[in-house]
Amino acid sequence: MPEILESENPAATVNRHTAVEEVRGSGIYPASGPLPMGRVEVRGQSELGHPEQRPTRLLPADYRARLPLLVGRALFGGFFLYNGINHFRNRQTMAGYARSKDVPAADLAVLLSGAMIAAGGLSLMTGFKPKAGVSLIAGFLLGVSPVMHAFWEQDDGQQKMNEMVHFSKNMAMLGGAMLAAAIPEPWPVAIDG
Repeated sequence: MPEILESENPAATVNRHTAVEEVRGSGIYPASGPLPMGRVEVRGQSELGHPEQRPTRLLPADYRARLPLLVGRALFGGFFLYNGINHFRNRQTMAGYARSKDVPAADLAVLLSGAMIAAGGLSLMTGFKPKAGVSLIAGFLLGVSPVMHAFWEQDDGQQKMNEMVHFSKNMAMLGGAMLAAAIPEPWPVAIDG
């Protein structure tokens, strides 16, 4: 049976297995004040001395935290998967547009960039090697944006604004990819590698 401790807060009763140990003066970990109300985790001396060895969780394991991640993965990854497939379906049109921007080997560039974003999007959607998927998407955005949407080279005001919107959108998606890269692997509800 768990031991119950009295807290400095008379309204709080703390379970011994969920209490914070007193380590003041030990030199291992600074005391952080009175025992908090509610359940807290007990950590031993070795864990306190090596916090880098403790697993960190970006999101709690319950479904309310997983739902935004799953919806975000579906939307963000789905966008890139759809557009990667579109590179193959409309290859000639997209290669013509790439040629108009002086992209060398435009046909090959469209196929390779389509494969990159399709694989990256699928990776994010399924959670299979998501950091590799983010790398593919980030590489695509970093390579394509300054070439295809070089708004600073446009003289026509309307065309300049159009390219600036596309460039800014790509930079925002690059930011989203960096946020996805910050989520520790393995992702919840993911296909295991």
